[in-house]
Amino acid sequence: MPALSVVSDTLFIPLLGRIYASSYHPYILYDEAALAVYDKLEQRIRDMPGQTEYASLASAVRSANMDRCIHAFLSAHPDAVIVNLGCGLETLYQRGDNGRAVWYELDLPEVLELRSQYFPETDRDRYLPYSMFDYKWMDAVEKAGKTHMMAIASGLFLYFPEEQVIDCIRHLSSLPNAEIVFDTLSPAGMKVARRMIDRMGKQEAPVYFCVDSAGAFAAKISAGIHIMEEKPFYNLVNYRSEMAFDTRLRMAFSDLFNMVKIIHLQLY
Repeated sequence: MPALSVVSDTLFIPLLGRIYASSYHPYILYDEAALAVYDKLEQRIRDMPGQTEYASLASAVRSANMDRCIHAFLSAHPDAVIVNLGCGLETLYQRGDNGRAVWYELDLPEVLELRSQYFPETDRDRYLPYSMFDYKWMDAVEKAGKTHMMAIASGLFLYFPEEQVIDCIRHLSSLPNAEIVFDTLSPAGMKVARRMIDRMGKQEAPVYFCVDSAGAFAAKISAGIHIMEEKPFYNLVNYRSEMAFDTRLRMAFSDLFNMVKIIHLQLY
């Protein structure tokens, strides 16, 4: 197995969350592709500390939110491009492909080497072995010749300073009819996330990025950006008795105080 940085190693956390949700709470997310690779995971990964029900379902809800946005986008633009920034072991393509779109999985070469063991590249789900800040990857997206593009940043931006995130989005705006969907924390939510990372032993992968207001953040990027959505993270969850009371309480508390959200920006 290729050596991964501590930040890249966190890609196993959402995978485990999707597996957990698919096994015990499929009404939130059912991910057949994630379930299929469980037996391939090393025992140390299966036993990763800090995988509470809340942490696991938070990962699954993030994926469900992205699925919802992609479905709506591809319903309007079925021949578009989807770029999964910092793809890790996310299975957006496996869950959301419409048979027509072109998908790109963007991540560091060593991450894609690992990914290939679980979710190999296909004709329409292609690998881009770059940092998201190495904007050469945009050449491949432009060559696809599609008229619309949606970038997905799922559980990604929080690991980078705001100025880097802004720079990335500004570059994305040069692509034709570009949109981006990402999840983000409020300042209070960032404090909670840091405590969770400490509990999971990932102190070397700190979080930096948060957004208090989508409007204020968009104004820092460009005056022409349109905010299509700024939505509470757990808004789509149907709270059922199968969930622990503590999990339901934490989700409701998060949405009440807007601690985590989904933001969808139109960049043209």
